[in-house]
Amino acid sequence: MTTFVQILLSGVALGFLYALVSLSFVVLLKATGHFNLLPGSFVLLGAYSLFQLHQNMGVNFWLALALAIIIIAALGLVIHYLIFQRIDRAAEGHAAGLAILLVTIGLLSLSQATAVSSWGAEVMLLGDPWRLRTALIAGVSISQRDIWVIVLSLIVLAIFYMVMQHTRVGIGMRALASDPQAAFVQGINPRRVAPYAWLMSAGAAVIAGVLMATEAGGGLRPTLDVVAFTALPALILGGIRSLPGCAVGGLVLGILQQLAAGYAPSGLGQGFATVLPWLIMIVVLLVRPSGLFATREFRRA
Repeated sequence: MTTFVQILLSGVALGFLYALVSLSFVVLLKATGHFNLLPGSFVLLGAYSLFQLHQNMGVNFWLALALAIIIIAALGLVIHYLIFQRIDRAAEGHAAGLAILLVTIGLLSLSQATAVSSWGAEVMLLGDPWRLRTALIAGVSISQRDIWVIVLSLIVLAIFYMVMQHTRVGIGMRALASDPQAAFVQGINPRRVAPYAWLMSAGAAVIAGVLMATEAGGGLRPTLDVVAFTALPALILGGIRSLPGCAVGGLVLGILQQLAAGYAPSGLGQGFATVLPWLIMIVVLLVRPSGLFATREFRRA
């Protein structure tokens, strides 16, 4: 029973990581109207930015985390104004969406090259405050890193909920996602919404990247963005435009993946737990492509 609870808690922590990365994708989609892969770059460059500030420059870990979020959000805004908006003006509809997606694939490769050329390809440690320590709760041993994953994720989810449901910025994002033309007529300016959306996306992605880089046996490495894309099935499962769906989808996938790692028959292969989220994603796309928590506007589309 103790082993089951430990695996379950580990799955919850992994699920929250998936939820954070998914939130980063969804917020940008709601604010810009286009799906793009920049959150993968945010995960990677955010973790390296914290490493540079904390390990190389001696900045306090938590201050370095806040500064990394601001740096990545600023980078996102520069890309938004210099590239995304120009593409939006030059192309329309699906053509603009495809162009932005292709551009972000290129920027993703550029991010990896930047990380390797600036910090090398070796695995490095972030110097996180929780390190590899564990805590014993009701007879169950749980790593302090998993506790921090759960706590920080809950804080981010609560902030996102408050912003989306109880602020003019959140109302603006939801209106732009539902009907951009109607939102503009109602006086909602996408230029004013964009900075908040990029800050929220960068915040979720950088925190997820830092937590991923502190996983036992993991560490900071240039392929961290590839790990982040494991969260995409959670995005599909929950509904690609749904913030609550991201949280639920991430938790479901994280728990199932950890249970598969602990209890799946050996006949399914050693890598079964790794591919399970992608298998679930394929099934969801075949049965309910809009996801479990699809919003009305997405289903109509």
